[in-house]
Amino acid sequence: MSTNELIDQLNGAMSFELTGVIQYSQHSYLVTGPDREVFRDFFRDQAEEAHKHAQFLGDKIVALGGVPTVEPAMIRQSIELKEMLLQDLELEREAMSAYMAAWKACGDEDLPTKFWLEAQIADEQVHIEELEKLTSERKATISSDKIVLREVG
Repeated sequence: MSTNELIDQLNGAMSFELTGVIQYSQHSYLVTGPDREVFRDFFRDQAEEAHKHAQFLGDKIVALGGVPTVEPAMIRQSIELKEMLLQDLELEREAMSAYMAAWKACGDEDLPTKFWLEAQIADEQVHIEELEKLTSERKATISSDKIVLREVG
């Protein structure tokens, strides 16, 4: 694959990380009620992590000879916690797809970038699974002899 294609795919991931900074920050401001104490910090931690990812991506894109995008992907807003979590789950799934596309565009001649992308994909999967648990899309079930984790839907 070409360097230009890799840059384009990394910019796709960058747009989702920029969205993460904005969307998670906005959710931290808007969350109210008894869950505010827990979720305000959760959303702010996620925004900070997205910012770090965007910084790395920006530096990598420039190192490859490209220009990092300044355009975020679609930003979703809500004042309801459950809807916020569903919006964030959708964002994480979109980011996962973008990182997977970048991984596919990354040739074997740039193994360090490919390895970083693999670690990033693993991190995104953890975020997806945690948000699936928070939204009850993934639940444990108890059978007579053991607890089993299953996806709902």
